[in-house]
Amino acid sequence: MTDVRDDRLADAIDLFYEAALNPERWPAVLEAYGRAVGADGAVMLPGPAAPLAASVSEDMAEVVEAGVRDGWLAENPRIARGIQALKDPRGVITESQIFTPRELDHIPFNADYVGRYGNRWFAGLYMVAEGERSVILSAERRREREMFSHREIAQIRRAVPHLQRAGQIALRLAEARAGAALDAFETLRCGGLLLDASGTVLRMNAHAERQLGRGIAVVKGALLAQDRAANAALGRLIASAIRAGRPHEGAAEGPVAVPRPEGPPLILHAAPLAGAAQDLFQRARAVILVVDSAAGGRPGEALLRQAFGLTAAEARLARDLAEGGELAAVAAAHGITIATARSQLKAVFAKTRTHRQPELVALLGRMRL
Repeated sequence: MTDVRDDRLADAIDLFYEAALNPERWPAVLEAYGRAVGADGAVMLPGPAAPLAASVSEDMAEVVEAGVRDGWLAENPRIARGIQALKDPRGVITESQIFTPRELDHIPFNADYVGRYGNRWFAGLYMVAEGERSVILSAERRREREMFSHREIAQIRRAVPHLQRAGQIALRLAEARAGAALDAFETLRCGGLLLDASGTVLRMNAHAERQLGRGIAVVKGALLAQDRAANAALGRLIASAIRAGRPHEGAAEGPVAVPRPEGPPLILHAAPLAGAAQDLFQRARAVILVVDSAAGGRPGEALLRQAFGLTAAEARLARDLAEGGELAAVAAAHGITIATARSQLKAVFAKTRTHRQPELVALLGRMRL
Protein backbone atom coordinates (compact mmCIF):
# COMPACT_ATOMS: atom_id res chain seq x y z
CA MET A 1 0.00 0.00 0.00
CA THR A 2 1.34 3.42 -0.96
CA ASP A 3 2.58 5.51 1.94
CA VAL A 4 0.97 8.96 2.33
CA ARG A 5 3.41 11.34 4.00
CA ASP A 6 1.39 14.57 4.21
CA ASP A 7 -0.08 14.73 7.72
CA ARG A 8 -3.31 16.52 6.71
CA LEU A 9 -4.04 14.07 3.92
CA ALA A 10 -3.14 11.12 6.15
CA ASP A 11 -5.63 12.37 8.75
CA ALA A 12 -8.27 12.79 6.04
CA ILE A 13 -7.73 9.20 4.86
CA ASP A 14 -8.33 7.94 8.38
CA LEU A 15 -11.63 9.81 8.32
CA PHE A 16 -12.59 8.09 5.03
CA TYR A 17 -12.29 4.73 6.77
CA GLU A 18 -14.49 6.02 9.60
CA ALA A 19 -17.13 7.29 7.17
CA ALA A 20 -17.22 3.92 5.43
CA LEU A 21 -18.67 2.59 8.68
CA ASN A 22 -20.79 5.66 9.45
CA PRO A 23 -22.24 7.30 6.27
CA GLU A 24 -23.44 10.36 8.19
CA ARG A 25 -19.79 11.41 8.43
CA TRP A 26 -19.28 11.92 4.69
CA PRO A 27 -19.88 15.73 4.52
CA ALA A 28 -17.34 16.40 7.29
CA VAL A 29 -14.86 13.95 5.74
CA LEU A 30 -15.12 15.61 2.33
CA GLU A 31 -14.51 19.00 3.93
CA ALA A 32 -11.35 17.64 5.59
CA TYR A 33 -10.21 16.08 2.30
CA GLY A 34 -10.74 19.37 0.44
CA ARG A 35 -8.58 21.24 2.96
CA ALA A 36 -5.90 18.54 2.85
CA VAL A 37 -5.44 18.77 -0.93
CA GLY A 38 -5.72 22.55 -1.08
CA ALA A 39 -9.19 22.60 -2.63
CA ASP A 40 -12.18 24.81 -1.88
CA GLY A 41 -14.53 21.87 -1.55
CA ALA A 42 -15.03 18.22 -2.48
CA VAL A 43 -17.89 16.13 -3.81
CA MET A 44 -18.71 12.46 -4.36
CA LEU A 45 -21.06 11.60 -7.24
CA PRO A 46 -22.28 8.38 -8.82
CA GLY A 47 -20.39 7.60 -12.02
CA PRO A 48 -22.48 7.09 -15.18
CA ALA A 49 -25.81 7.41 -13.36
CA ALA A 50 -27.62 10.74 -13.17
CA PRO A 51 -27.22 11.74 -9.51
CA LEU A 52 -30.38 12.05 -7.50
CA ALA A 53 -28.14 12.18 -4.44
CA ALA A 54 -24.57 13.15 -3.71
CA SER A 55 -22.22 13.56 -0.79
CA VAL A 56 -20.65 17.02 -0.60
CA SER A 57 -18.61 19.25 1.64
CA GLU A 58 -20.46 22.27 2.99
CA ASP A 59 -18.85 24.60 0.43
CA MET A 60 -20.17 22.53 -2.48
CA ALA A 61 -23.71 21.92 -1.21
CA GLU A 62 -25.33 24.80 -3.12
CA VAL A 63 -23.45 23.97 -6.32
CA VAL A 64 -24.47 20.31 -6.37
CA GLU A 65 -28.04 21.07 -5.30
CA ALA A 66 -28.37 23.40 -8.31
CA GLY A 67 -26.73 20.84 -10.58
CA VAL A 68 -29.26 18.19 -9.63
CA ARG A 69 -32.23 20.55 -9.62
CA ASP A 70 -31.45 22.19 -12.97
CA GLY A 71 -30.31 19.00 -14.71
CA TRP A 72 -26.66 19.94 -15.24
CA LEU A 73 -25.41 16.79 -13.53
CA ALA A 74 -27.73 14.52 -15.49
CA GLU A 75 -25.37 14.84 -18.48
CA ASN A 76 -22.08 15.71 -16.88
CA PRO A 77 -19.30 16.01 -19.53
CA ARG A 78 -16.67 15.64 -16.83
CA ILE A 79 -17.95 12.13 -16.12
CA ALA A 80 -18.45 11.17 -19.76
CA ARG A 81 -15.04 12.44 -20.89
CA GLY A 82 -13.24 11.50 -17.71
CA ILE A 83 -14.24 7.84 -17.95
CA GLN A 84 -12.86 7.74 -21.49
CA ALA A 85 -9.61 9.48 -20.53
CA LEU A 86 -8.95 7.75 -17.21
CA LYS A 87 -7.47 4.51 -18.51
CA ASP A 88 -5.81 3.72 -15.16
CA PRO A 89 -8.58 3.17 -12.56
CA ARG A 90 -6.11 4.33 -9.90
CA GLY A 91 -5.23 7.52 -11.74
CA VAL A 92 -6.26 11.13 -11.23
CA ILE A 93 -7.97 13.23 -13.92
CA THR A 94 -7.98 17.04 -14.19
CA GLU A 95 -9.86 19.58 -16.29
CA SER A 96 -6.88 20.17 -18.61
CA GLN A 97 -6.89 16.49 -19.66
CA ILE A 98 -10.47 16.54 -20.93
CA PHE A 99 -11.18 20.20 -21.86
CA THR A 100 -9.34 22.75 -23.98
CA PRO A 101 -8.98 26.27 -22.52
CA ARG A 102 -11.72 27.43 -24.90
CA GLU A 103 -14.04 24.63 -23.72
CA LEU A 104 -13.46 25.62 -20.11
CA ASP A 105 -14.75 29.07 -21.01
CA HIS A 106 -17.51 28.28 -23.49
CA ILE A 107 -19.06 24.82 -22.98
CA PRO A 108 -22.40 25.52 -21.24
CA PHE A 109 -21.66 23.07 -18.42
CA ASN A 110 -18.45 24.96 -17.59
CA ALA A 111 -19.52 28.50 -18.44
CA ASP A 112 -23.13 28.55 -17.26
CA TYR A 113 -22.96 26.09 -14.39
CA VAL A 114 -19.48 25.52 -12.92
CA GLY A 115 -18.26 29.04 -13.72
CA ARG A 116 -21.43 30.64 -12.39
CA TYR A 117 -20.42 29.45 -8.92
CA GLY A 118 -16.83 30.59 -9.33
CA ASN A 119 -15.27 27.15 -9.82
CA ARG A 120 -12.96 25.98 -12.62
CA TRP A 121 -10.23 23.51 -11.59
CA PHE A 122 -10.74 19.97 -10.33
CA ALA A 123 -8.88 16.74 -9.59
CA GLY A 124 -11.07 13.65 -9.87
CA LEU A 125 -10.61 9.95 -9.16
CA TYR A 126 -12.54 6.73 -8.72
CA MET A 127 -13.58 5.95 -5.17
CA VAL A 128 -15.27 2.85 -6.61
CA ALA A 129 -14.56 1.73 -10.17
CA GLU A 130 -17.38 -0.74 -10.86
CA GLY A 131 -19.29 0.34 -13.94
CA GLU A 132 -22.81 1.46 -13.02
CA ARG A 133 -21.87 1.30 -9.35
CA SER A 134 -18.89 3.64 -9.77
CA VAL A 135 -18.43 6.52 -7.35
CA ILE A 136 -16.34 9.56 -8.30
CA LEU A 137 -14.47 11.77 -5.83
CA SER A 138 -13.58 15.27 -7.01
CA ALA A 139 -11.67 18.07 -5.31
CA GLU A 140 -12.86 21.49 -6.55
CA ARG A 141 -10.86 24.73 -6.75
CA ARG A 142 -12.06 28.24 -7.57
CA ARG A 143 -11.01 29.93 -10.81
CA GLU A 144 -9.01 32.75 -9.20
CA ARG A 145 -6.55 30.19 -7.84
CA GLU A 146 -3.96 28.10 -9.66
CA MET A 147 -4.85 24.75 -11.20
CA PHE A 148 -3.69 21.61 -9.36
CA SER A 149 0.08 21.26 -9.78
CA HIS A 150 1.93 18.09 -10.79
CA ARG A 151 3.16 17.78 -7.20
CA GLU A 152 -0.38 18.03 -5.83
CA ILE A 153 -1.68 15.49 -8.34
CA ALA A 154 1.11 13.09 -7.38
CA GLN A 155 0.19 13.55 -3.72
CA ILE A 156 -3.47 12.74 -4.43
CA ARG A 157 -2.48 9.74 -6.56
CA ARG A 158 -0.56 8.25 -3.65
CA ALA A 159 -3.76 8.39 -1.60
CA VAL A 160 -5.94 6.68 -4.21
CA PRO A 161 -5.37 3.07 -3.02
CA HIS A 162 -6.48 4.03 0.49
CA LEU A 163 -9.50 5.98 -0.77
CA GLN A 164 -10.58 3.08 -2.95
CA ARG A 165 -10.20 0.59 -0.13
CA ALA A 166 -12.46 2.79 2.01
CA GLY A 167 -14.89 2.95 -0.92
CA GLN A 168 -15.03 -0.83 -1.20
CA ILE A 169 -15.70 -1.15 2.52
CA ALA A 170 -18.53 1.41 2.27
CA LEU A 171 -20.03 -0.37 -0.76
CA ARG A 172 -19.96 -3.85 0.79
CA LEU A 173 -21.37 -2.66 4.11
CA ALA A 174 -24.21 -0.87 2.30
CA GLU A 175 -25.00 -4.11 0.43
CA ALA A 176 -24.92 -6.06 3.68
CA ARG A 177 -27.35 -3.64 5.35
CA ALA A 178 -29.73 -3.94 2.40
CA GLY A 179 -29.49 -7.74 2.48
CA ALA A 180 -30.21 -7.80 6.19
CA ALA A 181 -33.43 -5.84 5.62
CA LEU A 182 -34.61 -8.37 3.04
CA ASP A 183 -33.75 -11.24 5.38
CA ALA A 184 -35.85 -9.61 8.10
CA PHE A 185 -38.85 -9.41 5.77
CA GLU A 186 -38.35 -13.07 4.85
CA THR A 187 -38.51 -13.99 8.53
CA LEU A 188 -41.83 -12.14 8.71
CA ARG A 189 -43.07 -14.17 5.71
CA CYS A 190 -43.28 -10.97 3.71
CA GLY A 191 -41.98 -10.31 0.22
CA GLY A 192 -39.40 -7.55 -0.04
CA LEU A 193 -37.87 -5.81 -3.07
CA LEU A 194 -35.24 -3.08 -3.04
CA LEU A 195 -35.42 -0.37 -5.72
CA ASP A 196 -32.78 2.09 -6.85
CA ALA A 197 -33.36 5.78 -7.55
CA SER A 198 -34.76 5.00 -11.02
CA GLY A 199 -37.21 2.40 -9.69
CA THR A 200 -35.18 -0.55 -10.98
CA VAL A 201 -35.35 -3.69 -8.84
CA LEU A 202 -31.95 -4.34 -7.30
CA ARG A 203 -32.68 -7.37 -5.13
CA MET A 204 -35.60 -9.32 -3.74
CA ASN A 205 -36.04 -12.00 -1.14
CA ALA A 206 -37.33 -15.52 -1.75
CA HIS A 207 -40.84 -14.66 -0.58
CA ALA A 208 -41.12 -11.97 -3.25
CA GLU A 209 -39.70 -14.27 -5.92
CA ARG A 210 -42.45 -16.79 -5.21
CA GLN A 211 -45.08 -14.16 -6.05
CA LEU A 212 -43.69 -13.40 -9.51
CA GLY A 213 -46.13 -14.48 -12.19
CA ARG A 214 -49.00 -14.39 -9.69
CA GLY A 215 -50.16 -10.84 -10.27
CA ILE A 216 -46.76 -9.14 -10.41
CA ALA A 217 -43.69 -9.48 -12.61
CA VAL A 218 -40.25 -7.93 -13.05
CA VAL A 219 -39.65 -6.95 -16.68
CA LYS A 220 -36.26 -5.46 -17.61
CA GLY A 221 -35.76 -4.50 -13.99
CA ALA A 222 -39.16 -2.83 -13.57
CA LEU A 223 -41.76 -4.13 -11.11
CA LEU A 224 -45.11 -4.35 -12.88
CA ALA A 225 -48.63 -5.48 -12.00
CA GLN A 226 -50.32 -7.67 -14.58
CA ASP A 227 -53.65 -5.89 -14.06
CA ARG A 228 -53.68 -2.57 -15.94
CA ALA A 229 -55.45 -0.47 -13.31
CA ALA A 230 -53.33 -1.92 -10.51
CA ASN A 231 -50.18 -1.30 -12.57
CA ALA A 232 -51.02 2.39 -12.86
CA ALA A 233 -51.53 2.59 -9.09
CA LEU A 234 -48.29 0.67 -8.53
CA GLY A 235 -46.42 3.14 -10.73
CA ARG A 236 -47.64 6.02 -8.58
CA LEU A 237 -46.72 4.14 -5.42
CA ILE A 238 -43.16 3.51 -6.63
CA ALA A 239 -42.74 7.10 -7.83
CA SER A 240 -43.73 8.41 -4.41
CA ALA A 241 -41.17 6.17 -2.69
CA ILE A 242 -38.16 6.96 -4.91
CA ARG A 243 -38.71 10.70 -5.35
CA ALA A 244 -35.78 12.95 -4.56
CA GLY A 245 -35.84 14.99 -1.39
CA ARG A 246 -36.74 14.28 2.20
CA PRO A 247 -39.44 11.60 2.70
CA HIS A 248 -41.94 13.92 4.43
CA GLU A 249 -41.89 16.37 1.52
CA GLY A 250 -43.77 14.07 -0.84
CA ALA A 251 -47.25 12.59 -0.75
CA ALA A 252 -47.46 9.20 0.97
CA GLU A 253 -49.31 6.89 -1.40
CA GLY A 254 -51.40 4.17 0.23
CA PRO A 255 -50.98 0.44 -0.41
CA VAL A 256 -52.00 -1.06 -3.74
CA ALA A 257 -54.07 -4.21 -4.17
CA VAL A 258 -52.93 -6.31 -7.13
CA PRO A 259 -55.43 -8.92 -8.38
CA ARG A 260 -54.22 -12.47 -8.90
CA PRO A 261 -55.62 -15.22 -11.11
CA GLU A 262 -56.54 -17.15 -7.97
CA GLY A 263 -57.11 -16.11 -4.38
CA PRO A 264 -57.21 -12.68 -2.74
CA PRO A 265 -55.09 -9.86 -4.16
CA LEU A 266 -51.51 -9.17 -3.23
CA ILE A 267 -51.11 -6.02 -1.16
CA LEU A 268 -48.07 -3.91 -2.01
CA HIS A 269 -46.67 -1.25 0.30
CA ALA A 270 -43.73 1.05 -0.51
CA ALA A 271 -41.55 3.38 1.52
CA PRO A 272 -38.32 5.33 1.00
CA LEU A 273 -35.31 4.05 2.90
CA ALA A 274 -34.60 6.66 5.53
CA GLY A 275 -31.04 7.93 5.33
CA ALA A 276 -30.31 6.30 1.95
CA ALA A 277 -29.89 9.67 0.25
CA GLN A 278 -27.04 10.47 2.66
CA ASP A 279 -25.22 7.25 1.77
CA LEU A 280 -24.01 7.38 -1.83
CA PHE A 281 -22.82 3.77 -1.58
CA GLN A 282 -26.32 2.56 -0.75
CA ARG A 283 -27.92 2.09 -4.16
CA ALA A 284 -31.28 1.05 -2.70
CA ARG A 285 -33.58 4.05 -2.29
CA ALA A 286 -36.92 2.38 -1.53
CA VAL A 287 -38.43 -0.89 -0.41
CA ILE A 288 -41.55 -2.62 -1.72
CA LEU A 289 -43.33 -5.00 0.66
CA VAL A 290 -45.53 -7.72 -0.83
CA VAL A 291 -48.12 -9.09 1.57
CA ASP A 292 -49.90 -12.34 0.76
CA SER A 293 -51.12 -14.35 3.72
CA ALA A 294 -49.39 -12.69 6.67
CA ALA A 295 -51.85 -12.38 9.53
CA GLY A 296 -52.34 -9.01 11.11
CA GLY A 297 -54.77 -6.13 11.40
CA ARG A 298 -57.58 -5.26 9.03
CA PRO A 299 -57.28 -3.27 5.81
CA GLY A 300 -58.62 0.26 5.57
CA GLU A 301 -61.65 1.36 3.57
CA ALA A 302 -59.65 2.85 0.68
CA LEU A 303 -57.77 -0.41 0.16
CA LEU A 304 -60.98 -2.47 0.26
CA ARG A 305 -62.58 -0.22 -2.33
CA GLN A 306 -59.56 -0.45 -4.63
CA ALA A 307 -59.07 -4.19 -4.14
CA PHE A 308 -62.66 -5.37 -4.62
CA GLY A 309 -64.57 -2.48 -6.14
CA LEU A 310 -66.67 -1.95 -3.01
CA THR A 311 -68.68 1.20 -2.48
CA ALA A 312 -67.80 3.41 0.47
CA ALA A 313 -70.76 2.01 2.46
CA GLU A 314 -69.85 -1.59 1.61
CA ALA A 315 -66.20 -1.00 2.59
CA ARG A 316 -67.23 0.45 5.98
CA LEU A 317 -69.53 -2.50 6.61
CA ALA A 318 -66.85 -5.05 5.66
CA ARG A 319 -64.24 -3.32 7.82
CA ASP A 320 -66.47 -3.22 10.89
CA LEU A 321 -67.54 -6.84 10.47
CA ALA A 322 -63.88 -7.82 10.13
CA GLU A 323 -63.23 -6.10 13.46
CA GLY A 324 -65.71 -8.50 15.07
CA GLY A 325 -68.90 -6.44 14.97
CA GLU A 326 -72.33 -8.08 14.78
CA LEU A 327 -74.41 -7.19 11.74
CA ALA A 328 -77.24 -5.63 13.77
CA ALA A 329 -74.85 -3.51 15.84
CA VAL A 330 -72.92 -2.39 12.73
CA ALA A 331 -76.19 -1.46 11.00
CA ALA A 332 -77.23 0.63 13.99
CA ALA A 333 -73.83 2.35 14.14
CA HIS A 334 -74.10 3.21 10.45
CA GLY A 335 -77.66 4.49 10.80
CA ILE A 336 -79.14 1.94 8.37
CA THR A 337 -81.74 -0.77 8.69
CA ILE A 338 -80.80 -4.42 9.14
CA ALA A 339 -82.33 -5.10 5.72
CA THR A 340 -80.02 -2.53 4.09
CA ALA A 341 -77.05 -4.01 5.96
CA ARG A 342 -77.93 -7.50 4.69
CA SER A 343 -78.19 -6.14 1.14
CA GLN A 344 -74.78 -4.50 1.44
CA LEU A 345 -73.28 -7.66 2.92
CA LYS A 346 -74.65 -9.69 0.03
CA ALA A 347 -72.88 -7.33 -2.39
CA VAL A 348 -69.66 -7.61 -0.36
CA PHE A 349 -69.81 -11.41 -0.52
CA ALA A 350 -70.27 -11.30 -4.29
CA LYS A 351 -67.41 -8.87 -4.89
CA THR A 352 -64.97 -10.63 -2.54
CA ARG A 353 -66.03 -14.13 -3.68
CA THR A 354 -66.83 -15.18 -0.15
CA HIS A 355 -70.04 -16.72 1.15
CA ARG A 356 -70.14 -16.38 4.92
CA GLN A 357 -69.03 -13.77 7.44
CA PRO A 358 -66.22 -15.92 8.97
CA GLU A 359 -64.82 -16.47 5.46
CA LEU A 360 -64.89 -12.70 4.82
CA VAL A 361 -63.17 -11.98 8.13
CA ALA A 362 -60.45 -14.53 7.35
CA LEU A 363 -59.90 -13.01 3.91
CA LEU A 364 -59.53 -9.47 5.24
CA GLY A 365 -57.26 -10.67 8.00
CA ARG A 366 -54.78 -11.89 5.36
CA MET A 367 -54.67 -8.60 3.53
CA ARG A 368 -52.64 -6.41 5.85
CA LEU A 369 -49.06 -6.53 7.05
